[in-house]
Amino acid sequence: MIGVLLLSAGLTLTFGYAGQVYAQIPPSGGGNTSPPPWDYPYYYYPYGYSSGTYAYYSPSNSCSSNYANYYYYYSSYYCRSRYTLSISTDPGSIGTVNGGDSYLSGSSASFYVTKSTVQVSSNTRYVFDHWSGDYSGVGPNGTVTVNGAMKITAVYQLQYYLTINVQPANAQTAQGAGWYNVGTTATVLSGNRTVGDSFSRLVFQGWSVDGQPAKPNSTLSVVMNAPHAATAVYQQQYYLNVRTDLGVPFGSGWYGAGSTAQISVSTPVSTQYGVSIIFNGWIGDTNSTSQSTSIFMDGPKDVIATWRKDSTVLYATIIGAIMGVVSVTWVVLFLLTQRNRRTSKPAALKTSQFFQSHSELLSTISFLVHIGRDSPAKAC
Repeated sequence: MIGVLLLSAGLTLTFGYAGQVYAQIPPSGGGNTSPPPWDYPYYYYPYGYSSGTYAYYSPSNSCSSNYANYYYYYSSYYCRSRYTLSISTDPGSIGTVNGGDSYLSGSSASFYVTKSTVQVSSNTRYVFDHWSGDYSGVGPNGTVTVNGAMKITAVYQLQYYLTINVQPANAQTAQGAGWYNVGTTATVLSGNRTVGDSFSRLVFQGWSVDGQPAKPNSTLSVVMNAPHAATAVYQQQYYLNVRTDLGVPFGSGWYGAGSTAQISVSTPVSTQYGVSIIFNGWIGDTNSTSQSTSIFMDGPKDVIATWRKDSTVLYATIIGAIMGVVSVTWVVLFLLTQRNRRTSKPAALKTSQFFQSHSELLSTISFLVHIGRDSPAKAC
C-alpha cells in the first residue's frame, strides 16, 4: 500500500508540470482546509502530509480523487473552473480587438481595441462606438471578472465623408463638410448669398450634389447613405452703368459674366425752338454709333451717350422770315419803280444796290445755317 502511495506521489510530481495540478488532500479530521492559490501555469501544491489522497485539476475542468469521500468533502476548496472570454467586432471583418482567452473562474480579464478608427477609403471609415454583450462601455478598453463563459463585442460605427466645394473657386467657402454616421442627415449652409462690391459680385445660384442640380435654397440637407460631394454654385456678375445727360438711358444693371447686355437711350425733346438733339454715339467701354446696341459683359462696364444740336429748322425759319421781308421789300420797290419810271435814273440805281446788299445778306444767313446744323450738344 505504501508503495502504491509513493508511486502515486511520483506520478503526481511528474504530471504536475504537464498540464495537471495535484493537491494533497489531508486525512479526515485535520490539516489545512483553505483553498490553495491555483492559477496558470499549473503546479504541484503539497500540504505536508506523508499519506492521503491526491485530487487534481485538469484543463478539462474536471476534478477526481482516489477516494471519493475525501474528494467530495474537499472539492469546494480544490476545484476551479476555466471559462472562455470571446472578444469580437461588429462588423466582424475589422478584427481590431485583443483580450479574448480562457480564464480561471474569478479572474480579472482586460480587453481593448487596437484601432479606434479603421479607414476603409478616403471617404469611408469605421469608428469605435461602444461595447456590447457581457460588457457595456464607450471607452476603447475595459475589464471584467470572468465567472462564466462571456462574449463581448466592440461595435464600430460606419461613417461617410461629405465634401463641400464652391464654384467658382474664389467664392465663399460653405460650412458643413465632415464625417457623418451612415443614415444621418447632414445640413450645410452656403454662407452669404451675395459677395462682392458695387461693380463685381458673386451671387448664390443653388447646390449640386454629386453633379446633379439640387434646390436653390441656401440650406441643403443630404442623407448620408454614401459618400457625397455638394457644390455651392455662384454666378459671377458685373455691373453695367449706362449714363446720359439727355434722354433716358436703358440697360443699367447686373449681368452674368459672358452674357450680352442690350443698351439704348431715348431721344430727348429740345427746349429750344427749331433746335433738334441728335444722338452722336457711345463713348466709354463701347464706341458704337447706334442709339440701340449690345455690349459683351466680360467685366464691369461704363458707357456714356453723347449728343449734338441741329439748328437747321431754326435757321431755316430765320431765312424764311428774312426772305419774306425781302420779298415784301422787293414788291414795294417794284411798285415804287413802276410809279417812278418816268423819274430820274438815280432812283433805279438805288434799287439795284438794294438788291445786291440783300443778296449778300442771304449768303451770310445760309453759311450760318450750315454751321448751326453741325454744332454739338452737351455730352455726359
